[in-house]
Amino acid sequence: MLVSRFFRVYTQWRWPNPVMMCPIEMGELGFSVWDPRKNPKDRSHRMPIITPAYHCMNSSYKVSLGTLQVMTEQFQCGNRICEVRAYFEIELGKAEWSALFEHYPFFEAYENYLQVDIVAADADDLLTWKGWVESRFRQLTLKIEQDTNGLLQCHPYPNKYIDPSKPCPNSAFFWGLSRKEVGTSKECQQFDFQGTVKNFRRGIDNYRVRREGRDIYFSYVCRRHLPSFVFPDGYKWHRPSRHFNEQSGKPCEDVKMCQSCSSERQLKRKKEHEIKEVRPDKSVKQAFISSEVPQPVSPGMTTEDPTNNSEVMSSGGHLVSEKGESE
Repeated sequence: MLVSRFFRVYTQWRWPNPVMMCPIEMGELGFSVWDPRKNPKDRSHRMPIITPAYHCMNSSYKVSLGTLQVMTEQFQCGNRICEVRAYFEIELGKAEWSALFEHYPFFEAYENYLQVDIVAADADDLLTWKGWVESRFRQLTLKIEQDTNGLLQCHPYPNKYIDPSKPCPNSAFFWGLSRKEVGTSKECQQFDFQGTVKNFRRGIDNYRVRREGRDIYFSYVCRRHLPSFVFPDGYKWHRPSRHFNEQSGKPCEDVKMCQSCSSERQLKRKKEHEIKEVRPDKSVKQAFISSEVPQPVSPGMTTEDPTNNSEVMSSGGHLVSEKGESE
């Protein structure tokens, strides 16, 4: 009952209305309190969840437009799962909740990704360097969405990976990139956030101690060229599809599971891709983040022929080719 109500409430919640357990207390100690009427920064918060103790602050200030969209979709997915489980419990006398704990197929949910590689001379140095860079990831996500007028949404993945092909200690992070559809327009659009990456790198370089061997690399990767180390056992896995009887509004008994949000998104993308193949529009230029790009390119690059561009940009501001030669 409690879990079902949780998903039902947050599915219907109208953000950015704040979630509060009690009224906000101003207090007499002079500390800053979350108040969008007085603080301009508080007005930009997408998903305010206010702490109940003085001084009241927004515990979810890091939420961006893209991450809010992801959580909203997952709330809806959880609500559908709970509704299906309620049907099984009432009609059949049994219910299964394992669908709520299924792994989210992040590397199958998007067509395009931003990869950030952090390297250092040794493991101890990487720990310090990575901690500093990670603390700035929120700014990178917000700036990318801001500089693209909210049309390019970012979903940062919290897990980090190790690239075994690199000789030095490293950590790799990924952002899922999705283009927001405006109305019914299918027009492709290029996104150039090279300036955003440069500004982020400039802020990273303000770190007090910049030792030799510390560096950071940005690269664009389409889904079919994701590195094997991000998948279990080094190979790409495909999530089995789920079925749902839309006419009766009840799940198929042979599957006994609610269709997941990821399956819906994959089906939608598949249909859109088939439509584009049947009716190609030659007048539309290829988007910067297009699944047709066969090789990784720097996220700041905007070229007419991205297939010939396999460079990444280091924190020193130089383009580094696949051979490792600096240009």
